[in-house]
Amino acid sequence: MGKVSRKIWWIATPALLAALLFQLYWLRQTYRSQQEAFVATATEAFHSAYDHSIIITARLKAGVEPKEKRRYSIQTTIDLDENGNTPAEGMPRAKRVIRYNSNAGTPPPGGPKDIHIDSTMANQQMRLDETPPSLAHFVSTIFSSFTDVVPDKDTLRKYYRSELNQKEIPLPFNIQTNSKEIDTINQRPSLIIRPGLNKPDHLIGISFEGLPAYLLKKMSSAIILSVFIAFLITGCIWTLWRIILRQEKLERMKREFISHVTHELKTPVSILQATNEALLSFQGMNDAEKTARYLRHSRAELNRLQDLIDKIMQVSREEQEQEALHITETDIGTLIDESINRFGHLPQVTIKQQAEITHTRLNTDAAAFTTILTNLIDNAVKYNDKPVREVLIAAKEYPGHYTFSVKDNGNGIEKQHFPFLYDKFYRVVQGDTHDIKGYGLGLSHVKALLQQLNGSIAVTSSPGNGSTFTFQLPKYEKD
Repeated sequence: MGKVSRKIWWIATPALLAALLFQLYWLRQTYRSQQEAFVATATEAFHSAYDHSIIITARLKAGVEPKEKRRYSIQTTIDLDENGNTPAEGMPRAKRVIRYNSNAGTPPPGGPKDIHIDSTMANQQMRLDETPPSLAHFVSTIFSSFTDVVPDKDTLRKYYRSELNQKEIPLPFNIQTNSKEIDTINQRPSLIIRPGLNKPDHLIGISFEGLPAYLLKKMSSAIILSVFIAFLITGCIWTLWRIILRQEKLERMKREFISHVTHELKTPVSILQATNEALLSFQGMNDAEKTARYLRHSRAELNRLQDLIDKIMQVSREEQEQEALHITETDIGTLIDESINRFGHLPQVTIKQQAEITHTRLNTDAAAFTTILTNLIDNAVKYNDKPVREVLIAAKEYPGHYTFSVKDNGNGIEKQHFPFLYDKFYRVVQGDTHDIKGYGLGLSHVKALLQQLNGSIAVTSSPGNGSTFTFQLPKYEKD
């Protein structure tokens, strides 16, 4: 772990913990606020129900009916014609007096048809629950403080249920009116009411079932928001952490690439200096055989330098912009042969072909195809420590595409390396990395070219059993 990642870790961890602790504190405060609001609402509803129920209980004990009728009479004078109907304008009028007694319950017969008296007015009742709340509370307090009147439990429950329904609180509850049964320490009720002024020991307990779940449901939006924020912060920190690790890995691979390139540059430069010095200082020019041999060495080393420069320039071009493809009709067999011939001079290397192709003509970029196949064959030969390095190149035709595979009997690749094989500068480390010449650019270049050709690549491998790289190309139609 690098210094930058350690610093980020020490900064991000306290920040994440602080954010989570703040969310927990906020949820706890929200829960307490919801609880306090519930207690206030439920207490207010209970006082209202208690006031009505104790007044009703007191009236019942006094022998007064809970409802009584108000008696009244109505008298009115209207203009009627001789038929009992309301006369038109300008017609003779006669006055008739209509009297109505509430005891009768119905209007007198023979009255005009447009006269209607609502019978509910005749049976208007003086209900106890129409008592003003302030007066009801005052009367309830007096009864609770200075008399032995205790509200009927069923009446109290009925009124309290009605009050809770009005306030949209559907929770079931249990009322304890016996002060001795109320445990204020171990099993404290949800609400404790003291209805009397001079009776501090007189308690009424109310226990609600499922109150915590109800409160959590009420604050569900706050919980969802808090969880979302917590996941968002955690996800951002995790993403930042992954980016930093990937950047450190990329920097490390770049340093290794520079080290490899430097190492590769030193060898041909040293050889070129030695051959040049031999030709100039030791009269090598007078020996034709030596001169030819030194020049061949110089040409080989210059080719290595040119290859290295081309690869570095190719990486630079890929990072800037993609080169335009030159699609031409080419022969698949010719392209494969050209790629194989580059490795024909290598000792202990056997390269075979296997083709199942009907149409040998393919519209593609010949240079790109050769580069893809050459890089794969180079890896198959390079990463192989067997006495005889065997490579099989297979081509197969399908209705809409061709598949080409390069199979070897080499060292194989562990599965953990698969996701990173096509990253720039990435190399599978096996022993001393300098034993195998490479820059970690071959497969990255292959992947980029296949993307331009609308193709794809896949790998199957296991350590010690070789690898198979399979790439697919569509039957590209030239514009």
